[in-house]
Amino acid sequence: MPLADGYGVLVGTLHTYRCDAGHADGHYYHCTVIVSTPYGPYPCAIDLDSKANRDGIEWRIVELGKPVRLLLNLIRDGWHSIGGGEDGSGAIDYYRSPDLQGDDTWKHGTGHEAFMDLEALLRHSRRLFVYGEPFRNGVHGVHNIHQNQGDPASSRWASENAPWQDGGLVVERVDGTMAAFLCRFSTQRKGSEAELAEPVH
Repeated sequence: MPLADGYGVLVGTLHTYRCDAGHADGHYYHCTVIVSTPYGPYPCAIDLDSKANRDGIEWRIVELGKPVRLLLNLIRDGWHSIGGGEDGSGAIDYYRSPDLQGDDTWKHGTGHEAFMDLEALLRHSRRLFVYGEPFRNGVHGVHNIHQNQGDPASSRWASENAPWQDGGLVVERVDGTMAAFLCRFSTQRKGSEAELAEPVH
């Protein structure tokens, strides 16, 4: 079943970012990236909660090829809904998007450690592409900026499992290169196993 409030990509430039304060490593951890658009600022909440586990969050940075850069550079700044998720729709899928394959090496650690890698991308960004679910009730913002499939049937998020709706952040650097920051939780199934975690209806 798709995400309840839709799915899409927000395009804009970096205004600022901040992370939760007062949390020890290995505990609840959100980082909010504020994206400037012609329609105002959009807060983008990146959930890097490691569930009090020293390796509860997993992440990787994927360098993107020229076809992806050409495609994304055509998108205007602002929010763009993506429906009917499939290859070619503009949606991303950690296990099905051809441009996200290749070296499948993931890092494991705390939310703070994951953010150190994300921050290095943000500091050299010229343009941002944030994939995820829009905030509810018309409020500008994006969340679910992480893998959105593979949650076990016992999870409170299992009903939102579906392919072609994964969240992530793509950064266009000042030198013109592009890279994607992808993250998932250690409780989520990986690869083809993600397909086994069917939505609860």
